[in-house]
Amino acid sequence: MVTGSAPLMVLAMVALLKLVSGDDAVSEALSHRATATSLYAASMFFKCTSDQHITVTSTEEISSIIKQPRKSDSPVKVRATRPGLHSAAGFACAGRRASTKLEFNATTNPPHNNSSTVTAISLLLHRMNRVVDFNREQNLLTVEAGMTIQDLLDAATSHNLSVPAGALSIYANLTVGGVISASAHGSGSSLGELVKSLKWVNSFGDVIESSVESDEGAALLGGLGLIGVITEVTFEFEPESFTVVEVREDLDDANMVMELEKIMAEETKHVSAYWRPDLGSYRVILYKNGVSDGDPVIDLNGRYADMDGVSDEVAKVVSDMHKAWGNDLTDDGDSADVLNSAACAMAEAVSHGPVVKDGNGLPTKHITLPTNRAVVTPECAPNCFFAAHHVGAVVQADEFAIKRARLQDWVTDVKAIVKMELAEVEARLRTRFGHGKSCLPGPFMLRFGRGTPSTLLSTSTGADPVVYVQWLPIHSARTPRRPAKHAPVYETLEQLTLCKYQGRPSYGQNHERIFRHPRCHVRDNFPDENFDRMRALQDVHDPERMFEPELFGLVARKSGPEYYALCTLENWCFCADDAHCAARHACVPSPVFPEYKICKVVVESAPQSHDEL
Repeated sequence: MVTGSAPLMVLAMVALLKLVSGDDAVSEALSHRATATSLYAASMFFKCTSDQHITVTSTEEISSIIKQPRKSDSPVKVRATRPGLHSAAGFACAGRRASTKLEFNATTNPPHNNSSTVTAISLLLHRMNRVVDFNREQNLLTVEAGMTIQDLLDAATSHNLSVPAGALSIYANLTVGGVISASAHGSGSSLGELVKSLKWVNSFGDVIESSVESDEGAALLGGLGLIGVITEVTFEFEPESFTVVEVREDLDDANMVMELEKIMAEETKHVSAYWRPDLGSYRVILYKNGVSDGDPVIDLNGRYADMDGVSDEVAKVVSDMHKAWGNDLTDDGDSADVLNSAACAMAEAVSHGPVVKDGNGLPTKHITLPTNRAVVTPECAPNCFFAAHHVGAVVQADEFAIKRARLQDWVTDVKAIVKMELAEVEARLRTRFGHGKSCLPGPFMLRFGRGTPSTLLSTSTGADPVVYVQWLPIHSARTPRRPAKHAPVYETLEQLTLCKYQGRPSYGQNHERIFRHPRCHVRDNFPDENFDRMRALQDVHDPERMFEPELFGLVARKSGPEYYALCTLENWCFCADDAHCAARHACVPSPVFPEYKICKVVVESAPQSHDEL
């Protein structure tokens, strides 16, 4: 991602000489860490507090623990998760959900649900990380659900197997059970599509083995663990293989969708695109299984590097720049022009950061790698670019699955939203400084997938091909009372994608407010019969809803938002009133799509013109 590029470092350092004033307050996401009963998201402004955290080591132990509450009359919620929570929504949370956007205050930062009468138990599966079985004749590998993706790749390599390119998410420290339950994906495929069978435990403590063709299999893949805890997964992988990775960048986005479709039709279906509508450009990463004449020589020690950690020096630049930029609400500070230039320089640097590196550690744009080294970046902790405690900021990722046939219309709408927002800011900059360029605080990402009609609640369920549209704005954790820069873009996009495009939000990366929109209900974007089938299976395997997180119940009932002061700032609601917005903001119709209300900064007086300076 961000590297030590000269333009970025020079501009950012100049900006820091003119820091916009701001206090030393920080978001709870930066000031606090996980405790014996709380989990803080590795990125994003979210925490989950349970009554008990129990580290488990076997299927039998989970079965025994689950049987205990049935001997009591007190209600219990059980969710399987892990330390280092990688979620911004509350589906992995057994207990009390809360935003960590504001400063920590036990009085003013209450949990946002009322399950005080329910005992919440988080089962931590990170020690269930072993290989259980290997079938060489059928290329089957069985592992425990707490195994990380990196460990899964290492296990596959040691057994001369490859996880097909395109099946995996980029980040290696997610767990097998989490990826499968939350319908995480790569591009062109997903890990869930490689599953043959699952072992799991229902609310009676029964240990069950199900094939993916069974009703239970359909409920477990992308089903959020609503009928039980997955403990083991059997995958069918391919014999050891190689993958060609090619990076094409600085592409004009005027015909982006048509060009991506052409690549997928003629070259490879495994394609990821990073898009900068603010810069009018994109870059595309192609993953081609197998090696042909003319492809680069195999590099056994090269690797994927898109999520490499960043140095302390770069982290400080990112942290200080985003604090200064974020505090300048109306771009009227003395250094507004330099800060916006620094933000654009950072955007350019990210757009040219290394995606793959050769065996000597040097960036390259065309390489042939062992498939298990071609898609996933090794663990970056503690220097991840998205880790609040390293860079003083979080990446507020949102992702939706929409029908691929509607991508061009969606791209056109995004361009209109971004153009309007940036034009307002750039007009203010030109008035004051005679020039001005503003950029978004992060890129967009496009990945593609097949429809998965055999699943019930996977975000790709159905026969239609999908595209996963994602945006990745960086938001300072040192400006707890300020929204993200260009927040109106993201507030509009979330509602547009949910409502107009019937987007299915990722269960791991979106904000609470998306799942509780007052008019557009996530449940309506799935087939009714799928919800009915899931409810029927819950009645069989979890009649008391031990495994159902509160947020899913709200989604199923189409419950609306929880309104309170600053709820939009905390990503808990879309505004209905000015009080829901940050200070100096008003709740108004979006200028491009007025059917959606957003919080916009109020510019109280015209800034001093360039001619008057």
